[in-house]
Amino acid sequence: MVKVLSPRALEGLKNYVYKPGGYTWLDHAHTPFWNWLTAQLPLWLAPNLITLVGLIVTFIAYGTMWYYYPEYTGEGPRWPYFFAGVSILIYTNLDCIDGKQARRTGSSSPLGQLFDHGCDAVALHVMLSLVQASLAEPPSVFASVAAMSVYLPWWVSHWEEYHTGVLMYGDGNFGILEANYVLALVTFITGAFGPAMWDTPMKAVVPVFPWDTSVKHAFIVFAMCIALIQNYGQLYRVFSRHWTMLPEAERGHKELGNAARLTHLASGAALIFLGAVYLADNKLQPGQARLAGLLYGLVYAIVATQLIMDHMCKEPFRSPLLPLAVLTLAAANSVLQLVDTRATAATLTGAMVVYYLMYVTTIVNQVCAYLGIKCLTITPKRA
Repeated sequence: MVKVLSPRALEGLKNYVYKPGGYTWLDHAHTPFWNWLTAQLPLWLAPNLITLVGLIVTFIAYGTMWYYYPEYTGEGPRWPYFFAGVSILIYTNLDCIDGKQARRTGSSSPLGQLFDHGCDAVALHVMLSLVQASLAEPPSVFASVAAMSVYLPWWVSHWEEYHTGVLMYGDGNFGILEANYVLALVTFITGAFGPAMWDTPMKAVVPVFPWDTSVKHAFIVFAMCIALIQNYGQLYRVFSRHWTMLPEAERGHKELGNAARLTHLASGAALIFLGAVYLADNKLQPGQARLAGLLYGLVYAIVATQLIMDHMCKEPFRSPLLPLAVLTLAAANSVLQLVDTRATAATLTGAMVVYYLMYVTTIVNQVCAYLGIKCLTITPKRA
């Protein structure tokens, strides 16, 4: 694969400064614990390795749930649900201390932020998959729209960062940490009471509930509403301010202004629409649902990582065309049923796994070479 980052992009990345915002009460409540946990870590432990360990734990939980619940539904042991919840908690908290370890060891670098957010893009699919299996929700239009209502605000949060220079973790009341804890809670509830609990009619729990629906679907609709409220706040914060309010140092070679904002949003909307179409297919062969979910998760992670990288490098945002073309092909085939859909999903997923690995390793190698650092070990400071 050709080099992903141009010399200009690498120069922009070198001068990147991370600006977080929107911390919630739960973030602040965790800070003493995170500070204590960071202080227990050895000074030789690289921050990126902390993030990677957390991600690997979620991968193990993902593989375990895939083995026991290949179609997201069915009967099986309870312990994988508990393990899934623990993996979400481990990843979430390790993801929150890698930056503290970087500052503690004097190893902060733009690569750390890029690596961190790139892992988050992958972890999003993994965690949503764990929750879908915990809710025993099979592929359907409803399940697809529900998933997209989570994928959308996460992508838009990085679109917001591109145009404002600030990555918002929440609105002060509800944010990423709360959302991840809710996901973990769902898996723990299933582990304790079994997936059938989620099929309980809401009227059996709340007699005055106005609609005939299950606890599961009521919870999903509520979660969708929270996600869309967050999405509204993101859009408002961007469009309520003029692009010239972005500091000069943040502009670089970015495409800014309302036309660029809308163009970038359209790119994200296309990603979400194609995912909604593809994952809504309920005419599935055995094993196809998981492959389809993984294919979309990989394409989403690639496009999101490109957006994150272009923000950090202060470059024009360009959606990777090949992954989007692959997703378009998969979505079209799921609708038209022209070729065996399971074979298509398996083939395209394999191609995207290779593409993704080449894509991220090329970026990491370029950045490490340019900054004179290593990804998973701490480079000693020159005297």
